[in-house]
Amino acid sequence: MALSTEWFLTRLLDLSRYANVYVLLSFALGLFVFLRPLFVDSITSVDAPTVGKRSKYEPLFWVRTRFFGEAWPILRDGYKQVRASNPLLSLLRRTDVPNDTQFSKSRFRFVRSDADIIVISNKYVDEIRSLPTNVLSPIQAHVDNLLGKYSTTDILLESDLHTRMLQTKLTPNLGTFIPAMKEELQSAIAETFPECKGEWTPVQIHPIFLKLVARVSARIFVGIPLCRDAEWLDTSIHYTENVFRTVTAMRLFPRPIQPFISLFTPHAWRVPRNLRLAQQLIVPLIVERKRLQAEGDPSYRKPNDLLQWMMDAANEDEGQPRKLAHRQLLLTLAAIHTSTMAATHVMFDLCAQPEYIEPLREEVETAIREDGGWRKATLNKMQKLDSFLKESQRFTPPSLLAFNRVALEPVTLSDGFHLPRGTRFSMSCAEILHDPNVTPNPQTFDGFRYYKERQKPGENTRHQFATTDVNNLHFGHGKYSCPGRFFAANEIKMILAHMLLMYDFRFEPGQSRPKNMTAHEYIFPDPEGLIMCKERENLPESMFATI
Repeated sequence: MALSTEWFLTRLLDLSRYANVYVLLSFALGLFVFLRPLFVDSITSVDAPTVGKRSKYEPLFWVRTRFFGEAWPILRDGYKQVRASNPLLSLLRRTDVPNDTQFSKSRFRFVRSDADIIVISNKYVDEIRSLPTNVLSPIQAHVDNLLGKYSTTDILLESDLHTRMLQTKLTPNLGTFIPAMKEELQSAIAETFPECKGEWTPVQIHPIFLKLVARVSARIFVGIPLCRDAEWLDTSIHYTENVFRTVTAMRLFPRPIQPFISLFTPHAWRVPRNLRLAQQLIVPLIVERKRLQAEGDPSYRKPNDLLQWMMDAANEDEGQPRKLAHRQLLLTLAAIHTSTMAATHVMFDLCAQPEYIEPLREEVETAIREDGGWRKATLNKMQKLDSFLKESQRFTPPSLLAFNRVALEPVTLSDGFHLPRGTRFSMSCAEILHDPNVTPNPQTFDGFRYYKERQKPGENTRHQFATTDVNNLHFGHGKYSCPGRFFAANEIKMILAHMLLMYDFRFEPGQSRPKNMTAHEYIFPDPEGLIMCKERENLPESMFATI
């Protein structure tokens, strides 16, 4: 027994001499496991070429890193390469290829630091949107893109309560909310816009639009008085900013090490703080509404806003006040971010091409004059403004990718294309609309492009900013397209119409359009971009009357 103990202690002493070596080897192995996704393709079973390499010798980790700032050229290169591999589509004219942006057999792969994603042809749109969500999930893809737990968007996986309310309550009744939206917008403009009577004044338009969109959206989402509460507005705006800064920063790292990276990402700390503050503001409101309803006072009238609709329709789990408050905050993420960017891009495009300003202003004035003020259908008459908004989005979309899905089960499509479980895929919405087989003269900005299309027989209800089809995918397509897009279209057009009515605007002489900012597949207007504004004088009151 003594000998065996002595032998054991001797061996232990020998091993201790190499402890540092073992520690280093363990660290290296762990580092390899965590960083391996940077150096290898994570989807090896899908037959799709990887695009973005400058040469065959370029390390894959560098291609992944470059996607952050070079997403558009990488995706454009992939679209062109795959399309060129189909001689038929390269030679046929647009009229010979119905719906066909259908590039080749039709896929390529791009790599980000946090994921490999397959980009597929939009020829699969109708087939994919017919598949159940337990097979191909748009919600899971959306949550994955926004890094779920770090953005707090993972609650979307629990139910579709807010989507149901947008589709069944808000969209069918949009016209009835025009007076409230207009009232809130005019109040917000008066409080937010700088004084610019009689002289040209430099204005940073993006932060102003951010506040206008937040106010108007909140009027419909939570009603008065919370829609004017400075703390709620600040929380909703800062939550949006913190989520996107967290996402853009943390996507630079492989998913296995993101929990560690989040510890050193200040915006990631702020997101849950924003959520807690939102709950502190909204939960008491929900409790108070429930109390008033329970008392049965016949004089009490339930508010007509999205929060109340969700309260009324929620089941026991969905109706927990903290979860309702959480969903309200997520709605501001969708509403504020994209609408503010779209309106800002339009203002920059109008200043860059001022020949469109007077025709658009005339259309707005004519629509209001014909209706004797702002009616439910007045915005529908602003077809040129809608067209300009859609063309602006074609050149500067919020994202280069759309129709995102994750395969929760293995899927084989009708032409034999196989998607293994876990495959993430998208469609190249930006490049589709820059394809000459879809859009004639795609490199030319034609603000009235879609207005002219709508004047053709049978086309009047098509080609609108909020409508979708197999080629227009910025809002998705089908059942799971953006449920708030019609509200967003009305909100943006109302803001732009008021700008046209109330102000003259231009760039400073010699100034060009502010450059866009890109991060991964996202495109942002310059938040510090300046335009010059001057208030118009002697405006008739009828231009602002609500009927």
